[in-house]
Amino acid sequence: MIKVDARSFIPIFEQIKQGIKREIVRGALRPQQALPSIRDLAADLIVNPNTVARAYRELETEGFIETRQGRGSQVAGNRAALVRKEREAVLDRIFCEAVDEARRFSLSDAEVKSLLERTLRASEAGSSRRGACETGHEKREPRSKGGKND
Repeated sequence: MIKVDARSFIPIFEQIKQGIKREIVRGALRPQQALPSIRDLAADLIVNPNTVARAYRELETEGFIETRQGRGSQVAGNRAALVRKEREAVLDRIFCEAVDEARRFSLSDAEVKSLLERTLRASEAGSSRRGACETGHEKREPRSKGGKND
């Protein structure tokens, strides 16, 4: 379910929070589904229970989970808008990283759009997600630094 990397610069409570959000957004955790207890998740991840408690508190503040005394924590019921917002935020980060990478390769906006359209067409044609992204983009010849039309 959730993995943490103790060597990461991202705080462990934030990794736990992101992992639970990811599972909720993907639909792996359903509305009203019980989450592991703080102690159980801490034991599974080999982290301090206070770290898990902080992640749960922040998720509750953000509206992703609900906690009830004696019943533990569960995925919040009315979360469609939150899920949509989080999904857009995740995809926005992914697209920004892709565009930044394209800029490092000196690709024009038209070239970036063309690559995206080609990937979308491959995906619509029934390719696997991974297969759609392996359409030969990496075989592209690097552009020289002389300009667009060398």
